[in-house]
Amino acid sequence: MKETAHKLKSLTAFDISGDYLIGQFERLASDDEETAIDAYTNIARYLLTNDITLADYLRELLTYADSKLIESYIRKEDTNKQYAVEYDVSVIKELAKMSAHKLKDYLFQKFNENFIFSLPEYVTGGFDCNAEYFIRHISENGSGIYAKYKAFVYDNGLLHPIEKPDAIRLSDLKKYESQRKQIIDNTRAFIAGHPADNALLYGDRGTGKSSTVKALLNEYANLRIVQVDKKDVACLPTLYKTLSESPLKFIIFIDDLSFGENDEGFGILKKVLEGSVCGRPSNILIYATTNRRHLIKETESSRMGDNVHSADEIDESMSLSDRFGLFVTFLAPNKETYLEIVRSLILDRGIMIDADKLDRCAERFALKRNGRSPRIARQFADSLQSKLALGIDPEKM
Repeated sequence: MKETAHKLKSLTAFDISGDYLIGQFERLASDDEETAIDAYTNIARYLLTNDITLADYLRELLTYADSKLIESYIRKEDTNKQYAVEYDVSVIKELAKMSAHKLKDYLFQKFNENFIFSLPEYVTGGFDCNAEYFIRHISENGSGIYAKYKAFVYDNGLLHPIEKPDAIRLSDLKKYESQRKQIIDNTRAFIAGHPADNALLYGDRGTGKSSTVKALLNEYANLRIVQVDKKDVACLPTLYKTLSESPLKFIIFIDDLSFGENDEGFGILKKVLEGSVCGRPSNILIYATTNRRHLIKETESSRMGDNVHSADEIDESMSLSDRFGLFVTFLAPNKETYLEIVRSLILDRGIMIDADKLDRCAERFALKRNGRSPRIARQFADSLQSKLALGIDPEKM
């Protein structure tokens, strides 16, 4: 076990040094009986409690481990780097063969305690992945947190994974086909490595701007989304550097974009978009949404100022909008389009209801909320489904 422990400390391609179970295998080599047996007990407890074989655990460990070396190898192949990956995988394969029976036999020979054979046993399983498997997986899914998660929030210079991102798909979104097609085509070009534009989605509230961006995440396996609040726009150059090291494609998503007068984030974002602060890495795009025609919020003083001041503000606001190569407009639907969205949602859910009654209820629902939008349509569909399930007349909604 001492040799195994030394080998585990010698890994160079996969960073698994802080892993709990790896630490326990290293403790098994201890000459202290209590420490070694405690380590075995911890290994068995963990695998049995989590209902996982040793091989499956180790495979998952490498799958989601940080590997700057493999990412470097993907950018530029090198025989030394390839050997490092093969070496690490061979060490883990050897560890995956450490059955409970083998470990107990090792402990008995070392400490000569009969009770060791009565200790609980875990299932070993089979480890059948080679170095090529992990290189291919990382090239398609990234390593570390990028392999395990698809959506992130960037806050105060740190990336925080989102455990359960919005599951919405493009097929769930109704109407606005021409607008979404522009975003989809741009995203597909980006993923394929062709020229693509940063995009600004402008329009009324609830028209599906943010949902369109979020839905992309569930359509493309090697796409990741990092949501950035406008207060963190100043950190974009740093975020660029972090993300550029990954083989994946990233959309930096800035929702509800707007700036106050003299907001330093405005100038920084403008410079980032035009590339004067730092060149945009080829694996990053910025998608932003806004419901403001002018991205600089108008203040009381600016409203009372002269026409020249007002014109300057508009020009400044437009100078940022112009730096988004793709500008897509989402406007509130008219009554008929709103009702078509409702009908489509109801059809998807298999809800049976008289068409005229559906239209009346949907329109009444929208009027109570002071407007029509795809968001209102979805809220109505949710409410209708619940009311019908409870046997409540939807006319009383």
